Amino acid sequence: MKTGKLIWIECLCGYQLFRYFKAGKGRIIKCFIGRLSEDRVGLAGRATHSKPRCPNCGKELGIIMIIRGEPALKLNQGTIKNIIV
Repeated sequence: MKTGKLIWIECLCGYQLFRYFKAGKGRIIKCFIGRLSEDRVGLAGRATHSKPRCPNCGKELGIIMIIRGEPALKLNQGTIKNIIV
């Protein structure tokens, strides 16, 4: 991927969860683990179908799934701040 933006994904409580390389336009629905540049949650190396939580407030962020052959975090839209790129 050559074009895109590095953005911070934040929990609703304000904790910065990770920095993500967003390619394309629109809402963030899933985050591919390989595109994380800074991970404060520890998503890399987690098992498939695990449900990571925010280290600050404990809300469930989503579920780790295999999407298009890559591990990705399918986000719960009610736990992260709305970021529209």
